Amino acid sequence: MDFIKKHLKPHQIVSSILYPSTVLIAFLYSVLGNPPNTYFSSKRNIFNVFFVKIGWFWVTLVYFIYLFFVRSKQGQNTQAFARGALRFVAVTIYWYVMTQWLFGPSFIDRVYVLTGGKCISLKQEKSSLIGTEDLFATVVQQQVCRKLGGQWTGGHDVSGHCVLLIHASLFLWEELSWLFYNQEPLNTMKRENKSQFYSVMSVIALIGLWWLMLFMTGVYFHGHFELLSGAVFGVLGWALLYLGLFPRVPMFGLPSPSL
Repeated sequence: MDFIKKHLKPHQIVSSILYPSTVLIAFLYSVLGNPPNTYFSSKRNIFNVFFVKIGWFWVTLVYFIYLFFVRSKQGQNTQAFARGALRFVAVTIYWYVMTQWLFGPSFIDRVYVLTGGKCISLKQEKSSLIGTEDLFATVVQQQVCRKLGGQWTGGHDVSGHCVLLIHASLFLWEELSWLFYNQEPLNTMKRENKSQFYSVMSVIALIGLWWLMLFMTGVYFHGHFELLSGAVFGVLGWALLYLGLFPRVPMFGLPSPSL
């Protein structure tokens, strides 16, 4: 405990416990609680389709609105804006490498293939498989496999939802960390500057939605090892950047604990 208190700030202790424990509790509920089918058990629910599926768009939108109106005080503090933008770039690169591209397939796709995963055809007729088996055998990306009408099967599928939701939430949590220690600036914004107030509330709302969708992911989707690895890689980005790189490189820095 002394080691944790020495290396982590109070808001970091809370966040580093909150998200992994959310995944654990959600999974235990899915196994022991026999959860019923609900609106959230369908991948077609509006929160998954219009928010999580394009999750980084919403992270980008709410963060830069917040960065402009609050952190840079509507562009007056250019250094705060530049550092915040650089932190965002670094956080985005981690997300992109994990889920989108790593000199070809993403990190998650590479893990899947290295653990025995492959793309197979869903077609049953042998005549329709002629000339296509070799094509499917060369596919090493989940999105490409699905576009070809194939099925991604056989490997360890790190939960991309867990990676995105935890990684993005910890990023926003850090950028909003001043609120953990002092809520008075938010009260002042509510009275005197509605643009700042609503930009902060939009970040809080997104953090709340991401937490809800993380819980639903743990309840209804993925196996326990997939959720565990997704949580590990989700937390890893925060640890590498906010505990490792940012405090040591002045061009990034850490967000100020006060406004």
